[in-house]
Amino acid sequence: MSKKKNTTVTKISKAAEPVVVNQIVVKAPTRKVYDVGDWRNALRSADSGRVKSLYDLFEDVLIDGVLADAVSKRIDAVLNSELTFLDKDGKEVEEITDIMDTTDWEELLRQIMNERIYGRSGVEFICTPDSFHIAPIPAKHINLRNKCIVINDSDDKGVPYEGDTSLLILGHERNYGLLLKATPFAIYKRGGFGDWSQWIELFGMPQRIGKYNTYDPESRKLLEQALEQAGSASYVVIPREAEVETKEAGSGSGASYNEFRQSCNEEMLITILGQTLTTVQGKNGARSLGEVHKEVEEGKNKSDMRFVQRVLNNHVLPLLEARGYPVNGGKFVFPKAAEQLTVADIVQLSDIMPIPQSYLHEKYSIPVPENDEPIARRQPATFEPVNIDEGEGTAAVQNIDGSAVPTKSTQARQRAEASFFRRLRDFFAEAPTMMGANSKLPYLTTTLSDDTLDNRLIKRVANGDAPYFDAELFKFISDDLLNAIHKVFKRPIKNAAYTYDNFDPAFVTAMEQNLFHFSAAKTLAEVQKLNQLYRKAKSFEEFTAEAQKLCGKFNKVWQRTEYETANLTAEAAANYQRLIKKANRFPYWQYVTAGDEKVREEHRKLNGVILEVKDPRWDKIYPPNGWKCRCRVKPLLRNEANESIIKESQQTVDKFFESKEWTNAVASHFDHNPGKRGHVFNANQMYVKKFPNKATKLMDKVTPDDWGLKHSYRQLIRDATKKASLYEGNAADWWDLHKKVVEKEEALPVEDFAKRTWYMDKKSFDGHTTDTKKKRAFRTKYLDTISEVMKDPDEVWLSKDPDMDQTQDNYLNQWLYIKYYEGVAIVCVCKLQNQQMNFKTWYELHDDKIRKGLLIYRKK
Repeated sequence: MSKKKNTTVTKISKAAEPVVVNQIVVKAPTRKVYDVGDWRNALRSADSGRVKSLYDLFEDVLIDGVLADAVSKRIDAVLNSELTFLDKDGKEVEEITDIMDTTDWEELLRQIMNERIYGRSGVEFICTPDSFHIAPIPAKHINLRNKCIVINDSDDKGVPYEGDTSLLILGHERNYGLLLKATPFAIYKRGGFGDWSQWIELFGMPQRIGKYNTYDPESRKLLEQALEQAGSASYVVIPREAEVETKEAGSGSGASYNEFRQSCNEEMLITILGQTLTTVQGKNGARSLGEVHKEVEEGKNKSDMRFVQRVLNNHVLPLLEARGYPVNGGKFVFPKAAEQLTVADIVQLSDIMPIPQSYLHEKYSIPVPENDEPIARRQPATFEPVNIDEGEGTAAVQNIDGSAVPTKSTQARQRAEASFFRRLRDFFAEAPTMMGANSKLPYLTTTLSDDTLDNRLIKRVANGDAPYFDAELFKFISDDLLNAIHKVFKRPIKNAAYTYDNFDPAFVTAMEQNLFHFSAAKTLAEVQKLNQLYRKAKSFEEFTAEAQKLCGKFNKVWQRTEYETANLTAEAAANYQRLIKKANRFPYWQYVTAGDEKVREEHRKLNGVILEVKDPRWDKIYPPNGWKCRCRVKPLLRNEANESIIKESQQTVDKFFESKEWTNAVASHFDHNPGKRGHVFNANQMYVKKFPNKATKLMDKVTPDDWGLKHSYRQLIRDATKKASLYEGNAADWWDLHKKVVEKEEALPVEDFAKRTWYMDKKSFDGHTTDTKKKRAFRTKYLDTISEVMKDPDEVWLSKDPDMDQTQDNYLNQWLYIKYYEGVAIVCVCKLQNQQMNFKTWYELHDDKIRKGLLIYRKK
């Protein structure tokens, strides 16, 4: 009885054709010790059409981990990019999406990229509409000269690939890819490691010396045997009476071998990736350099994606269409990768476009809250930038023109609040980088009037006259903020037993210096933002519109907040300076809020707290405790407080230190006593973080020309018509005539143009009028010019102190008063040191580099 066989009918198309890859005889590559001569010979052989030796060499050098990783990174950048197929209607095709989700498709993309690595690559399509499969063809079996696939890697002829719709061959004759350029460095590196290991074997181990008794030959044999069996280190066996002297031909640690290795790695990385810092760490470890190198690598990745996309559309699509895939009229595309958004970016975008909450919940994997579930949110009391009046339905946030922003609905109020939070967060901007408009937009800037600072600033940026810094903007910001504190410190108003005009001049000067630093940081940040807008703008009109919005924020909205904060901080500091002097009469202080609906919730919790003047808690909670904080401290007599109240207040403050509100205050850097710190804004509150620490470096690019001054002091002294008044007496007589007794010590007081008084002690005076330490006795003739230079200077700079050590050399904290006379320029130098106003020195100006830093005064 015959058995009926079950037969399966399989639909076949091109897969029934002979498969080329099955005919190829795959042989192991030649493995041997290669040198650069082998690389050169292999290249000559490849130019003659025999590529076997070269590609065997490529396979061998890819054992190098750095080279292999660089190649993998170049290919993986394409494999990890989003790729899609769209039909003629712009919709995805399910059948193509399915094959793109297979390992064979990934191998196809890898082989396309191999054309750039090896100079040639090929695959054979073995697929039907029901299955997709490809088989890679080894590069050394692809003969581009004879346009065939060779069966044996040493053959000259083989299976022709032209006209075969199942084969995809890429490459050009005599193009051997990036590996050709990287291979010699891999060979050098391999040889360098061998030399390094030999050096370690010879010089890295200690030499052993064995000594034996001359009259005991047997001990010599035993000693030799013991040393030989004790290890591979070199040894010497000598009589006990003999001496061995070893003279080293040279010394070193073998560091040159490591430097050679690093150089080879760098050359290979630059060849494959175009840079080094995304793979190995640089000597400086600078993040900014790493970001620049990352941009270089991303540029190569974009080029690779364009190449792959063109190969897919020009070569792969016809092959797929011939096999029955629905690709007619469609194309493969790499969608433009969306820029990754930070939380701050999302908040900013929410002002100009609707963003669904579902997107944010999905993006950050945050569950949707239940009906009555408490919601975690930023406490508005941290900054209190917005005051919502429920009765009127308006917000305290204002437009640039000063009009109120209506917020009648809950959603509108939330948008107003989020918008202002975003502005405040931008106070802590990143340090500026190199900027400037390298090209000009094809529109005339004459259409913009010069009637406002903003317009003049925008025109200067557009004309390339403010690529990094702007002197007029700096003056506007600094003058405005200085006016805020001068309203407090320089008004002759008396209130009760305390005067407002009797403050420590060093404290006031320190606050002024702080505001100059803040103004410079803000100027750098604003000019940087404007130049970024200019580079992105497609027309001058577009740039002007965006720039005016930016200037409105910087110079109106934020400047108003900073002005009020500076004024309130100065008030608080002045109050502290007054009260601390009356601590014996008023031993207690009370924390008092403004008492209205604008008071922050966390400040309301502190309202009424009474602590001793010396309580360290005041160093943290002394107001202001936030932007525009109006809280103050009230002095109390001894009979206005008792021990129980003090204890209860201490507990209240300690509990406050454990709250989220205090965490927010610390994050905003309002956790210090302004009366002690001598500044309005600390380094972390400036637009350029830690600006004082790097001020010299950032301002070094700003020249006197940028400040509107003549570049050379020599030209200024040539143009000067006034002669310096020279003193002809001796220094001792001059000192006796001008000295004063300050705190029981003799000192020389010098008043400047702003009524600040600086002091020089007798020791410093003698050091600058004698030749005891340095030849300075000649400066005696300029003693009579000191007062004029200080009271009527031509320029005043905040500059670097050249005597400071390297860890402090970026601070701009030395006041230089410069006056130009006929044939000579005199510089007087002052500095705040240990809360003292010190007049340090005076000298003739002989170096233009002195005029660097912040120009804080210029004679009109």
